[in-house]
Amino acid sequence: MAAKILIVEDNSRLAKTLAVCLNEAGYETSRAGTSAKGISIALTERPDLILTDLNLPDMNAIKAITILKNNSATSGIPIVVLTGENGRQWKTKALTAGAAEYLLKPISPGNLLQVVRRFCRPVRSE
Repeated sequence: MAAKILIVEDNSRLAKTLAVCLNEAGYETSRAGTSAKGISIALTERPDLILTDLNLPDMNAIKAITILKNNSATSGIPIVVLTGENGRQWKTKALTAGAAEYLLKPISPGNLLQVVRRFCRPVRSE
């Protein structure tokens, strides 16, 4: 069974691009356009990894990460923040909240896959 990755991104074009890249590499993906929807999907699907934008329409990723990390059902899921925010303060806040990685956009497919592979393999045995 392929590892599952949840993409939480309000830019539908970017979300689709990320999904295609990950699907072609052997991962299963699901998508959410808001943090609330991402949290809901994470609770029901229990993905192996979450990729999230920092700034989403309903709440920023810092709050969403805190919610997920404080829930025993999702606390062990690695979360990677993808953002255009280059400020050290945002990176520190994300990592302190529990993000496993903080990556700046744009990210190349090769770099994305390199980071994703650190957290989960494309195919896992049952």
